[in-house]
Amino acid sequence: MQVSSIMQYLGRISGSGLLTRDGDAVARASYEFEGFLRPRGIIVSSGEIGVSPSALKAVFGRPGVQLRTDDGRLLDLRFSDKELRHADDVAQVEVTGDLPGSPAQWRGGSTAAPTHFAPAPDPDAASRRSEAPAANAQRLRRASA
Repeated sequence: MQVSSIMQYLGRISGSGLLTRDGDAVARASYEFEGFLRPRGIIVSSGEIGVSPSALKAVFGRPGVQLRTDDGRLLDLRFSDKELRHADDVAQVEVTGDLPGSPAQWRGGSTAAPTHFAPAPDPDAASRRSEAPAANAQRLRRASA
């Protein structure tokens, strides 16, 4: 009897949670994982986590890294890359643990909204935006005079 080696795509889950190492809280993180069903009913997952560069540096490549999702799942993470790129806030991971068991849970995704780490706002950007209309109006007045 021959067993098929084809994996079935289940879908994706995403959201936020608490990144830990050896049970100690490290930082809040966002995640987006895809799930696959292997032959014999084994579920495998991989994807990415987003966390501050300093927190990522503290856990990268180390054992005992987990993510407690906001919807209560405890997921074990293993980093896919061999080295961390400088000042990176995203890492590729392989995921095991309390993964969803049905395709409907994967396709439905997580109920928690993902947290993305956006760059700090530029305080001068707002003032530049507010100056532009005034400068344009002044140029129009000079042109029509």
